[in-house]
Amino acid sequence: MSPWLGFLKKEWTESLKSYKLLLTLLIFSVLGIMNPFTAKITPMLMKNFMPEGAVLNLPDPTALDSWLQFYKNFPQMGLFIFILLFSTMMSKELEKGTLVILLTKGLRRSTVITTKFVMGILYWTLAFLLTFIITYSYTAFYWDQSILQHLFLAAGCVYVFGILLFTITLWGNTYFASSYGGLLVTVMTVIALFVIAIFPDSATWNPLQLLSAPPEMIIGEMAPREMLTPFLVTTGIIIFFLIGTILHFNKKRL
Repeated sequence: MSPWLGFLKKEWTESLKSYKLLLTLLIFSVLGIMNPFTAKITPMLMKNFMPEGAVLNLPDPTALDSWLQFYKNFPQMGLFIFILLFSTMMSKELEKGTLVILLTKGLRRSTVITTKFVMGILYWTLAFLLTFIITYSYTAFYWDQSILQHLFLAAGCVYVFGILLFTITLWGNTYFASSYGGLLVTVMTVIALFVIAIFPDSATWNPLQLLSAPPEMIIGEMAPREMLTPFLVTTGIIIFFLIGTILHFNKKRL
């Protein structure tokens, strides 16, 4: 077995021991169920909480309502929970010094970063697909989804943005050797993107468009080609931070 695969196996085993797989399955399954359930039950709840005698004419929920819940809940809760779960991937080992023995035995430093990156992406893919498939299945059971456009492309935008946040977290985690450092860098990045979004011209390239545009895409108010530049910019930033993490770790004293 190559050192890369051996270290990846070690990462997988540790993720099982720390219940990351179990937590990912449970949390993101609940998120997937919650989206259509919230869309289905919200009108009923609003009618029940209205004062007696009051009349409230609410339209029946549709597939659009379910997916709007997806684009509200998953970026706000799902992304935050995922980043929190994997915010100690590097800092935990740097604090304990467990990597020193492996590195002195010949393990390449780039192997450490790339395997942790791949493991994080695998978990992110699992979390995303789990939520998406459950939401899609329940929504299809209750409503007609043919009214929606570019559903898979819109979801892909959120997926790519999640990779961006994870990569930045991994960089901060490695640079500061602290889970708080990784979280702080990620939070500051998101805040910076929101500040940039104040300027209308930034909408043509701002990675934040990958989160804000999908609801408009599924109702046909935004064409997929308009997301090409934000997608390319996001991909460039991901590559930049991944290479930056590897270069910094290569020079880091352990």
